[in-house]
Amino acid sequence: MFKLRKFFKLFFLFIFFSTNVLAENKVVYLDLDFILSNTNVGKNLFSKLKKDEELQFKEFKTQELALKDEENKILASKNIISKDQLDLNIKEFQKKLEKYKKFKSDQVQILKTKRNTEVLDLIKQINPLIEKYMTDNSISILIDKKNIFIANKNYDITDNLIELINKNIK
Repeated sequence: MFKLRKFFKLFFLFIFFSTNVLAENKVVYLDLDFILSNTNVGKNLFSKLKKDEELQFKEFKTQELALKDEENKILASKNIISKDQLDLNIKEFQKKLEKYKKFKSDQVQILKTKRNTEVLDLIKQINPLIEKYMTDNSISILIDKKNIFIANKNYDITDNLIELINKNIK
């Protein structure tokens, strides 16, 4: 009888204090950079941004060539004009050069800001699709690939999301 009581006590303690996990948490990962650069909408966005940047850098090159020509003219006229006129030309050229450097840094900053806002807008478009995919496939946690040391390729959903995004966003 005493053994039976002891058995029931242990049995109930075991049942009440056991920490069995009854639900499975599904954890997967994706490569967000790969998704952004390989979806149709991402390719279009990055090609448009690249064209804008190339146009701006071509403009920078032409302005730099014009400034270089002006500098060469000033240096060539060094022996022809007076010292005072040369100093005046050099000061004017330095002002133009400083103005150009400020213009260039402002334009580069504008390009960076534009790129960042466009990419964030794209991510905002993609997020609802990813959330829907997560709920449809009972995914608990989604991790970016660059934060993972090593993982099984079966948990990579990057290709699935690329297909989903290409179907839903034109």
